[in-house]
Amino acid sequence: MIIMKFGGSSVKDAGRMRNVAEIIIKNIDKQPLVVLSALGGITDQLIDALTYAARQRPKKAKKEIDRIEQRHKKLISELFTESKYIDPLYQLIFQEIEKLRVLLGATETIRVESKRIANAVMSAGEILSSNILTQLLKSMGIASYCLDARKMIYVEFHDQDVVPLLGEIKKRAGKKIQKYLKDQQILVTQGFIASTRDGAPATLGRDGSDYTASLLGAALACEEIQIWSDVDGILTADPTIVPEARPLKTMTFDEACELAYFGARVLQPATIQPALESGILVRVLNSNHPDEKGTVIISGSDTDKDVVVKSIAYKENITLLTIESSRLLLSPKIMEEIFMILYRRGKRVYAVSKSATKVSITIETNSDQKSLVKELAKQGQVHVDQNKVIVSVVGEKMRKSHELNYKILQILDEESIHIDLISQFANQISLTFIVDEKDIERAVKLLHDKLIS
Repeated sequence: MIIMKFGGSSVKDAGRMRNVAEIIIKNIDKQPLVVLSALGGITDQLIDALTYAARQRPKKAKKEIDRIEQRHKKLISELFTESKYIDPLYQLIFQEIEKLRVLLGATETIRVESKRIANAVMSAGEILSSNILTQLLKSMGIASYCLDARKMIYVEFHDQDVVPLLGEIKKRAGKKIQKYLKDQQILVTQGFIASTRDGAPATLGRDGSDYTASLLGAALACEEIQIWSDVDGILTADPTIVPEARPLKTMTFDEACELAYFGARVLQPATIQPALESGILVRVLNSNHPDEKGTVIISGSDTDKDVVVKSIAYKENITLLTIESSRLLLSPKIMEEIFMILYRRGKRVYAVSKSATKVSITIETNSDQKSLVKELAKQGQVHVDQNKVIVSVVGEKMRKSHELNYKILQILDEESIHIDLISQFANQISLTFIVDEKDIERAVKLLHDKLIS
C-alpha cells in the first residue's frame, strides 16, 4: 500500500484533476490511499470570507462564498456529462455552501473569529475536492470510495499546538481502510482536516495535507508516501533565479528541514516526520511530469558521497534588528527579556549573533514592526536594517568540509557582496548569512555556479 498526496496546484482545474486521476490509475496495483488538498486557492478564499464576516463586511464574505460555489460547479460541468455523477456533487455543494453561510453568519454576529468556526469553515475545500475526485474515478470505471478524514485523524489541543493522537489514528484508520481495500477500491480522503475526540472540527495547519499523509502512512505501515506537487522534487536552487537548477535524487531529513526553514517551498519536513520515524520512504514528485523520479527523503545519513553542497535556499522580507546595551555585559536577564518580547508577538527568529554589548536578530518584516521596535527600545538602543534576505547553503557533508565556509565567503567577497551576519556552528550542515535584497540573485547564482553546477 502507498499514500499519494496531491496538493492544490495539482487539482486546480479540470485538466489537472483528470491528470491526477490518470496518475492514480497507473498506480492502482499498489493499492493507493489518496490524500487530497482543496483546489488551489480555495482555502485562502475561505479564510478571506471568514475575515470579512468577523469585520462586519457580509457582502464581501458572500462574494467569496459565491465565487467558491461557482468555481466548483464549473469544474463539475467540465468533468462530467452524466447526471448520476453530477447530481450528488451538486447536492454536496449545496449542503457545504449552506453550512458556510450559517458559520459566517455566526461569525458576523459574534464579531470575532472563533477557532472552532474557523476550522469548520476551512474544512469545506477538502470535502468538496475529494468527493469530486472520487466521482471522477468512478466515471472512469474505477471502484472508489471517499473516506472522511475527520473520522480517522484525531487530535487534541495543547495551548496553541495541535497534537495528533497517534494511537487513536492507527486504530480508526486501520479499521476503516481495511474494510474497503478488501473490495479492491481506490480510497480518497482529505488532507488538512481533523477532529477532536468530542467531534469538534480541527485542522492540522498549513501544509496539513502532507501531515495527514505522513500520519496515515505511519499508522498503516505503508510502503511509501508520495508527495505530489508542481515541481520535479526538491531542487538545487530556486529555478526562477537559477534556470539550470536540477532536482536532487536524495536528501536527508535534516537537509530538508534546513531548506524548508530558510525558504524552500516544496515541503514542510515537520509534517513528514511521523513517516520517517517509522522508516517509511517519502518521495517528492511532480504531477505535471509524473514519469520523473523526483526526490527521495531518507531518515538516515546521506549515501551520496560526492556531493557536499545539496541546495541553496533563501528567505526574503527580512529585517535585521541590532540591540545595543551595556547591560548585555552585566546580566543575561536582558537576553531573556528580548526573546520574551519576540515570543509574545509570535516572531520567529531565523539567526542570532551576539557580541559583548550588541545582539543582532533576524525576523520577518511585517506591519507591527514599529511597535515591536518601540518595545525593544526599553532594553537598549535599536538599529533597524530592512530589505534583507537570509541565504542558507545546505549539505550533509558540509559538517566535514572545513574549507567550504571560507570558500563561500571568499566567493561573495570577490564580487563585493556585503554580508551583514553569519550563523554557523561546528558540525552544522548549513552556513547561513544575511545580504541585501538587491544582491540576492547574484549571490545565489554565484554560489550555485561555483559549488553545485
